[in-house]
Amino acid sequence: MSAVCLVQPTTWSAEFELRNGDRVAFLGDALIEQEQYAGWIELMMTAAFPDRDVTFRNLGWSADTPNGTSRCGLSLLPAGREPADEGWKQLLKQLEFVRPTVIVFGYGMASSLESGMTGVTTFSKDYQRLIDATQQMQPGLRYVFLSPVGRLSDSQNETRVRTSALAAYTKAIKQLAEKNNGVFVDLSRTAKDEELRKDSIHLNDAGYRETAIEIGKTLGFDDRWIGNPHVEKLRSQILKKNVWWFHRSRPANMAYVFGFRKREQGQNAVEIPQYDPLIAEEEQAIAILRKLDGASVQSKPATTESRYATFTKQPTPQFTVSKNLEVSLWAENPQLNKPIQMNFDPAGRLWVASSEAYPMIEVGQSAPDKILVLEDTNADGKADTSTVFADGLLIPTGVEPGDGGCYVAQSTDLLFLKDTDGDGKADLKRRVLSGFGTEDTHHNLHTLRWGPDGRLYMNQSIYTRTDTETPRGVVRLKAGGGFRYNTNTMRMEVVFRGLVNSWGHQFDDFGQSFLTDGAGFSGIAYSFPGAAFNPTPGAKRVLDLISPGSYPKFASAEIISGSSFPPEWQGSVITCDFRANRVTRFSLKEQGAGFVTTQEDDLLRTTSSSFRPIDVKQGPDGALYIADWSNPIINHGEVDFRDERRDRWHGRIWRVAWSGSAPKKKEDLTKIASQDLLNRLISDDRYTRDQARRVLLERGDLSEEDLHTWTKASSDEYRKLQGVWLQQGTDAIDFKDVQTLAFADDPKVRSAAMRVISDLVDPATDSSHPLDSKTALEIYRRAVVDEHPRVRLEAILGLGKIKTAESASVALTSLELPRDRFLDFALATTIDELADVFMVALNQGQWKPDSSTREKQLEFVLTNIDSGRAASYLSKHLAKEAIPTDGTGPWIELIAQAGGKTELTNLFNQILKKGFAEDALARSIDALATAQRVRKLKPAGDLNRISTFLTEKNSNIQTAAVRLAGVWKLNACITQLTELIDKGTDSPIQITALQSLQEIGQPSVAVLTRLTRSKNKRIQRQAVIHLAALNPQGAAKSFYQSLAGLQGEQQLLDFWRQVLVKKNTGTVLAKHIPATGITEAAALAGLTAARDAGRNEPDLIAAISPYAKVTPQTPELTPARVAELIDLVEHNGHPARGEAVYIREDMQCITCHAIGGVGGKVGPDMTSLGTSAPIDYLIESIYKPNAKIKENYHSVNILTTDGLILTGIIVESDNEELILRDARNKLVRIAKDDIEFQKPGKSLMPEGLVDRLSQQEQVDLIKFLTQL
Repeated sequence: MSAVCLVQPTTWSAEFELRNGDRVAFLGDALIEQEQYAGWIELMMTAAFPDRDVTFRNLGWSADTPNGTSRCGLSLLPAGREPADEGWKQLLKQLEFVRPTVIVFGYGMASSLESGMTGVTTFSKDYQRLIDATQQMQPGLRYVFLSPVGRLSDSQNETRVRTSALAAYTKAIKQLAEKNNGVFVDLSRTAKDEELRKDSIHLNDAGYRETAIEIGKTLGFDDRWIGNPHVEKLRSQILKKNVWWFHRSRPANMAYVFGFRKREQGQNAVEIPQYDPLIAEEEQAIAILRKLDGASVQSKPATTESRYATFTKQPTPQFTVSKNLEVSLWAENPQLNKPIQMNFDPAGRLWVASSEAYPMIEVGQSAPDKILVLEDTNADGKADTSTVFADGLLIPTGVEPGDGGCYVAQSTDLLFLKDTDGDGKADLKRRVLSGFGTEDTHHNLHTLRWGPDGRLYMNQSIYTRTDTETPRGVVRLKAGGGFRYNTNTMRMEVVFRGLVNSWGHQFDDFGQSFLTDGAGFSGIAYSFPGAAFNPTPGAKRVLDLISPGSYPKFASAEIISGSSFPPEWQGSVITCDFRANRVTRFSLKEQGAGFVTTQEDDLLRTTSSSFRPIDVKQGPDGALYIADWSNPIINHGEVDFRDERRDRWHGRIWRVAWSGSAPKKKEDLTKIASQDLLNRLISDDRYTRDQARRVLLERGDLSEEDLHTWTKASSDEYRKLQGVWLQQGTDAIDFKDVQTLAFADDPKVRSAAMRVISDLVDPATDSSHPLDSKTALEIYRRAVVDEHPRVRLEAILGLGKIKTAESASVALTSLELPRDRFLDFALATTIDELADVFMVALNQGQWKPDSSTREKQLEFVLTNIDSGRAASYLSKHLAKEAIPTDGTGPWIELIAQAGGKTELTNLFNQILKKGFAEDALARSIDALATAQRVRKLKPAGDLNRISTFLTEKNSNIQTAAVRLAGVWKLNACITQLTELIDKGTDSPIQITALQSLQEIGQPSVAVLTRLTRSKNKRIQRQAVIHLAALNPQGAAKSFYQSLAGLQGEQQLLDFWRQVLVKKNTGTVLAKHIPATGITEAAALAGLTAARDAGRNEPDLIAAISPYAKVTPQTPELTPARVAELIDLVEHNGHPARGEAVYIREDMQCITCHAIGGVGGKVGPDMTSLGTSAPIDYLIESIYKPNAKIKENYHSVNILTTDGLILTGIIVESDNEELILRDARNKLVRIAKDDIEFQKPGKSLMPEGLVDRLSQQEQVDLIKFLTQL
């Protein structure tokens, strides 16, 4: 690249100018973020100062606010587990990295959408904080403040309200500009023509050009670029630079490359700075072109091929096929490669999202991925045409044809692609939505699916975060979940939360949703609006899945419908177990308000590791079509992103048909008249039914009268339901039709009608025919006591949309009928949504618990809403009413959760007076302990009076009192607690008393020291454990004495683990090893404990290793050593002997891992391990357990305020408590207030675990694992 020659300085005067060497940062919400794809504002500013070297960096982020709300995607922590100010920290880090001298701000739209008029003050305050922070980083910073663009009228009821809020934010921004000596640019009247917008609040390419002109005018910039014939050449170069900057500033796979899983892919972090020279190279070209004088630059040709992957032909698998099924190869490379998702269109063509760049684009590589369209034009059972509809894509993880083109999930965006000139290739590309997370590319937006309501459904997975702004509002989702999106009105909502990797979603014939999980090992989920599943960060309640047992990894879901398969298959869920190289079937059966599944025979399976089924769809001929990734490498984080075995070339589509049925004749539904298509809606064939609906929705040539007439023309309830769904999709609802279905004979139809009503009565509805709440309430009043539980469930959920106390009251009447987990979840969710209005009515006496039925309802409310909401009523109620002596009602537990000092004191006094029955008395004492442990709150009065109950005959009361003495740290109770221990005879109360002595703290040290010499060995060991937590030095000698009396590996290991919880205990024990040493078994157990979860105990390991007598059998794991082991495993490994090693007590394998659901939960289920993990990575996981850690099995290390170190996997976490599963497979509860420090940990599998095995034993163990 030649040096840049500077031209003479410009002579015109500008309101604002850029100086040589300026670094301009564009910072804001989607207004700024989307400019990187247009480039016009940067071009305008670049061309205005052709004599000056100025760099530009786009730091925009969809839905962002001045406190960095959207920027948690750069966090190194798991989604939903980050602190509240994480976004702000990441925003500051970005600014520190860029070090701008000029900032062009573009905030306001997202804030106005999310917070409305009430948020203006906070917005201004946060904005000023940001300005102040940037001035501290770079004194003398200059600012340009852009207002949000004005909102176009989009025929929605909220347009007026939204526009008023936007004006208030614009005014606030102008005031901030004046206060901070910045230039204010009012864009509220800019680009108001619909042709300049992609939607009512976002600009399109032409709109950004118009906006650039307006900004240039306000700044007083030279406008010579307008109309210049060389502009596009400059803009093209700017856009190339922006691509490299995007990968540099928002790298995909943050969780792996820099974040909490960097042990697996951290070696690839070196790639990210390699974008810097590419950016610099483009900026040199920009410097030449910015003069707009016709100069040219030599660009490097685009590179789409991988530099790392090596072509290896994948064998054609041989299947074991279920009876009466036929399998044939429908398509394979070069017709397609690396399919991720596929869907059929109404013409019978198969659209496939294909990615060669997965899992991460290479530095300097141009986006190589494609959308392919495959078709069998001659009906011979094989695809004979394959067309590239679109290329230049970046890891498309979903595709769904519709609306005259197709929707594609790609990186941070949902795209819409369309062929406007009929050549079979997309020539229109629109970013419909942006702000989807890319923290892990196999968790990106995926599983695109049209619903029967005409909405587009989409999922994301556990590591990602979405922050997107739509004309209907901002939508945010941290971790897994799903969305419902109206492509016509742009209303988007979260429909479920949770699951690890939900790569499957399908509706049954009546609109009920079923999901599969690709990493949760729990099978299939039944979902409905508002459902939440594990793991959902911060969830108060979650639903279990409906598949009893444990399952490997499922991707995709199809539900059989139609005569192409036999009656017993109808309604079955088909899913792909890509880890076990099989496609399997589950039958569905109703169970209460929900469902339960039964595993049926596999459709097909193979021992070939290259068969990786990841998607399944029922096609136009009735057969099943299966997308095959066709590569032994399936692991995302566990296999190096740059492993040469990551195939880029192969891909297959298999066709599975029932041998007893003739293939259906394919017909192009786009060529059938609309009146005929209406009758296709009642076909028993899924493809015909769903695709006919899509054609009708997209044509829009039927009048409302046509739809209503067809819906009413038959008494068939299912036909009417199809008609109502079509009305819903076209916004042509006739409520009389909906009302008819609400009282249909078929409860499945009634259930579906309830959901339609919920959509219409929702205050956020996008229907132009909203339903008044009074009418809906009367329908729901009947439905919540319907004989069918699913009708009740849907009605309960719908009542949550009607924000009145009466609605809550109606929902609560469902408690009079039988309940199950689905109904309880739905009711608790609805009551949560209505808690504010209900509690007002309760506190004001408008709703009274004046009957036993209402008392039961009140108990449900108070135990399911946030304790803070219940607190005010609790104090008022208990000031007037004593707690019943039998403990009935929610009062005791509510005092624990939300009671203030007054309520706790009254409860304490009632306890002291023995004003409770025995069971209630024990619960009340426990409630006082919970209040102190979780909320650090005690009653007033002489707390030592609880000692009265330490000698209670009732064991539950006595145990509760002993616990409370410890929680309250009552020194005065030490003597009584000691007596309980001395006089006991191996009773549980002794163990509880010892725990309480530890909690009391240092005053207990003398007693615990004496108890370490107890003749009762059990008491002796427990005393050592508790003394070590207070005084490791004082416990050391007794520890080794007790250790010598233990025999079994498990006993020894548990003892070491429990003693090592105190910080620095390992160092202390290393210095106090007896002169006589310790046994080999004790040393081996000690080594395991010292290496648990990456525990760092080097002194202890060095001190006890000689006693372990371990001759290292594990030379350094070099590539040569791995190759040697692979050869040994293949030729000398014996799986039966390996299984014997696996179940040995000293190996702890079965304590931590399950096979087929049997075993521990500390580590991943080993089912199908051998078919999913390449043998070299399996070897690495055994010898270097911290190198690759499975998703959802990352530990955390916690230091408590008492100096204890606790390590485990987070099972649950809320605002008050954190629950860990430790290496002993035990659950440990920790109050958040007791956590001094928390950081990501390592694998709970100890390093060096296989050191005790001979080489042959190691080889046999590996062989056994490869056979799973």
